[in-house]
Amino acid sequence: MKVLYVSSNGGIHDYRFLKKLVEDHEVLFLHYAAGEIISEIDSLDHLQIISKKPAFRSMPLLSERSHFKQIVKEFKPDIIHSGYVWQVGILTAISGFHPHLSMPWGSDILTEPDISFIRRLLVKKVMRTCDHVQCDAEFVKKKIIDDYGLPAEKITVFPWGIDLEQFKKTDKQSAREKLNLDKDKFIVIFNRHFEPVYGVDCLLDAFRNFCKDKNDVLMIMLSDGSGKVDALRYITESNLDEKIQVLGRVPNSELPAFLNAADVYVSSSLSDGTSLSLLEAMACGKGLIVTDVPAIKEWVSEVNGLIVKRGSAEELRGALDKYYNNRAMIEEHGSANLSLALQKADWDENYKKLSAIYGNLVHTEK
Repeated sequence: MKVLYVSSNGGIHDYRFLKKLVEDHEVLFLHYAAGEIISEIDSLDHLQIISKKPAFRSMPLLSERSHFKQIVKEFKPDIIHSGYVWQVGILTAISGFHPHLSMPWGSDILTEPDISFIRRLLVKKVMRTCDHVQCDAEFVKKKIIDDYGLPAEKITVFPWGIDLEQFKKTDKQSAREKLNLDKDKFIVIFNRHFEPVYGVDCLLDAFRNFCKDKNDVLMIMLSDGSGKVDALRYITESNLDEKIQVLGRVPNSELPAFLNAADVYVSSSLSDGTSLSLLEAMACGKGLIVTDVPAIKEWVSEVNGLIVKRGSAEELRGALDKYYNNRAMIEEHGSANLSLALQKADWDENYKKLSAIYGNLVHTEK
């Protein structure tokens, strides 16, 4: 099968899809974005890549319609799989190509159409013309049904999943020795982006207050993004350089060591789908501090983590203190998370559902 995979990201989420797809199909990755493709994608064997920076940074529709149509004409795909809905999904929608599988990423459905009339119109066009939608959370599915009137049977929900051979629990002290980290410190890990949607300001405020009277704590931030400079300035001005390490993004192959070295994973997101960084932390048996985002609450409850109100630095600080003062709770929650990840987050199993969607759509179209 010839698959045209279109994305405006080029990051680790795309890598997971592309890595599996090239095992079974002839795949062309069409990338419209100002940013670069991560090295993991560039290194994939048997993957064709066309990467183009749109003249209008976040709106390929305005400058790339002809280019997109030419690619479709030359490649002659059996199916187009697109994601970010209003940025690149719209190119397939206006081209009239079928079958088209639309894959929302989260904010392109959950928040951005609610604050932009134009984006809402673009999303509506994609939802009304695509042949099927694949999303990663029931909350996202409900939003699509409520806002755009799609029938439930046109939407398939499954988490994108992770590589459980790569992300698995290992000895914490061995991981710390490998990374040259203090064996006795209480370590928190954050690996979302430095972007407003991830509530970084709130997290930094919470951690500053949490660590005021503690010398045995460390937060590792494996993050990049538009807010990185501001975050670094805040850390320095708050005299937190010894207690917060900003290491930037690390290759996916190195991430399990950092997760296993940590005690607790934290996500302060204001909006989210099923976060793969959350699933990775679960598979490594971590304690979890997350916000009350509906899609995240499909995975986390009082049984396996601590849930705080979105935007509340006070509640975030309280959750950090709770885990700091109760290490047995971390172990209890970590054990529950490991079990849940093994049951529901296996990408090898979840990918079979994507393959079934492809097969059904291509068969129906023919």
